[in-house]
Amino acid sequence: MDVRIATDVGRVRTNNEDAYGVGANYLVVCDGMGGHAAGEVAASLAVQIVSEANLQGENPEQEICAAIEHAQERILAAARANPSYNGMGTTITLALLKPTSDGSVDLTIGHVGDSRAYIYSDGVLERLTSDHSVVGELVRAGKLTASEARNHDRRHVLTQALGSSQIEVELISRQLPKGSIVLLCTDGLTDVVDDSKLAEILARAEELENPAQVLVNLANEAGGPDNVTVLLAIL
Repeated sequence: MDVRIATDVGRVRTNNEDAYGVGANYLVVCDGMGGHAAGEVAASLAVQIVSEANLQGENPEQEICAAIEHAQERILAAARANPSYNGMGTTITLALLKPTSDGSVDLTIGHVGDSRAYIYSDGVLERLTSDHSVVGELVRAGKLTASEARNHDRRHVLTQALGSSQIEVELISRQLPKGSIVLLCTDGLTDVVDDSKLAEILARAEELENPAQVLVNLANEAGGPDNVTVLLAIL
């Protein structure tokens, strides 16, 4: 897979609490939260745990859940050991990719929080993950539109994240044809750049030097209200 990456602190924040990792067969993005540097600690811990996991893709859902649950345990332990880390947490979106004999790729996603995963295939953009947030729940219940959610004052209140008392990992699986694109990103992108614009850029991904950087630039041009991280894999 051809991976393109971009991350930026944005135009408002003073430090970047996002973290990401790329392995031979996985992509992971995390968006940390918490006082002082605690968000950075939580996000970095989660990425480290994923890098140490034995992600072979033989039992992808089991392997992903084990890695995410281990990250949860480590974050909770770190918060207990250091009072300044109390309340820290992070989102996590982890994609495991396994090529098949027919040239397609089996994709399995594990997800907690509101960092998103998309696929772009055959000219169609599909969002795979649900936002584990108060506003995400309202959208799914039909009480808010997607455009209303973008500006809602509770859009960053998560219903679960690593570091909270309990998590339930959302799992998604797809088989993707060659040439598909997998996009992972933090909400610094999706809060200000809508899906139609994402699709427009991904349609031109192969002709752009770094489409991930193009998306980050769009977020910053829209005000850059948050850290923004984009991982993009062309299969």
